[in-house]
Amino acid sequence: MSIYSVPNVTRPRLSETMIDGKEWMSYGADNLFPDFLWSLYCDSPTHQAIIDSKVLYTMGAGLSIGKEKANRKETVSEVIRKCVLDYQLFGGFAIQVVRDANGDIAEIWWADFAKLRTNKDGSMVFWADDWRSWNVEPKAFPVYDPESKNPTEIFYYRGATCRSVYPVCCYMSAIDSIQTEVEVQHWHLNNIKNNFASNHIINILGAIPDEEERKETEKLINEKFTGSDVAGRLLINWAETKDEKMTVDTLGEDSSDKKFMQLAKDVNEKITIAHRVTSAILIGRVAESGFSRLEFQQAFEIFNTTVIKPIQDEISMCLSKIFPEKEIHFDPFVLPTEKNENPTM
Repeated sequence: MSIYSVPNVTRPRLSETMIDGKEWMSYGADNLFPDFLWSLYCDSPTHQAIIDSKVLYTMGAGLSIGKEKANRKETVSEVIRKCVLDYQLFGGFAIQVVRDANGDIAEIWWADFAKLRTNKDGSMVFWADDWRSWNVEPKAFPVYDPESKNPTEIFYYRGATCRSVYPVCCYMSAIDSIQTEVEVQHWHLNNIKNNFASNHIINILGAIPDEEERKETEKLINEKFTGSDVAGRLLINWAETKDEKMTVDTLGEDSSDKKFMQLAKDVNEKITIAHRVTSAILIGRVAESGFSRLEFQQAFEIFNTTVIKPIQDEISMCLSKIFPEKEIHFDPFVLPTEKNENPTM
């Protein structure tokens, strides 16, 4: 009898290395760490709900210069909202600063942080639409300098938590839990779609092949029929009998659903802790009995003081470097009243 061992899963980690012959630092081992973080946001409902809530609360009731034009298409609030999302996703954000012929700031644009790389000393920023190609030829920009007259520069903010050149996102410690939540969803979906490979034993009867051939066969079967994509794992048994046929038997009652219910609870708790969410009410998760305005206000007061307000101050400080002559601040988030069902943004 053989039990095929599934190899341990390793997640991408933030690493920064110089690439031979390149001017920029690698953002992750494969230079695609931001894409990995974006996929977590798209695939994890708990993580996405927290990120979206933090963006909503950070923008609050409005930015003091929010209604001013940032460029020919957007207001400052529209640009900064995208920067706040990047800050929550990646731990940093970037703004493209465009000057007129006199060297004065004419426009600011959101710069997609996931498509930017920087050199070791942080003096240059490189933009490419797709970093997967080894032969990519990115466009280079100098970093923002208030004394410069360069026509285009990039204000590149790496956040307060940065080991070298790239920021560390606030939920880094919960990445394993976020991935686990995603895989649990896959398992449940595929358990509904295909219940073949759930707690089964395959008895392969007949002449037993040599060890190398058995290992190869077992590998192919397990690759095809196990994991979250097919919701199960197989036990393979080789035996000699007169009848050369294969049978598939069920090994007792499958209690995976109960295990996953507890697992889902555990990973949800770890994700919310990493984001420092003080109450599930803040991300729209309401008990069957509902919640009172007072409950929300009490939970939000702590969350706003410990998480949101520091972020607002951090982003305001960054904007003041671009607009030193303006008073910049965020007005706090206000829970809608009966007369005003939507919060003022």
